[in-house]
Amino acid sequence: MSKSTIMVVDDDADTLDIITTLLNGAGYKVIAGRDITTLYAIEKEPPALLLIDNWLSGGKTGHDICYQLKQNPATASIPVILISATVNLADTARRCHADSFIVKPFDIDDLLSQVRTHLR
Repeated sequence: MSKSTIMVVDDDADTLDIITTLLNGAGYKVIAGRDITTLYAIEKEPPALLLIDNWLSGGKTGHDICYQLKQNPATASIPVILISATVNLADTARRCHADSFIVKPFDIDDLLSQVRTHLR
């Protein structure tokens, strides 16, 4: 069985390292990046799941990116989980059609549980 590939985009290096380590330890292949350039190859090599921080440096937000991905037929079926300390993250996730959300600081078991749920 091949590993499921998860793409993680978070501009905070520590958070990105923690999530990458957790997911690798759980047996997933991780493509990690600190900005939206990580997403450039998403149509060519779509991941099984995308975890994206809602607030990224460089003028794009995770919810903007999520909305664009969900409007594109080539990427609409990729599950997206927004991660943020943003107030009202549930509303933001609903508006951009994210499949779920995780509030920072996150619980490790919750993160892994949501990943498993969205990879089924």
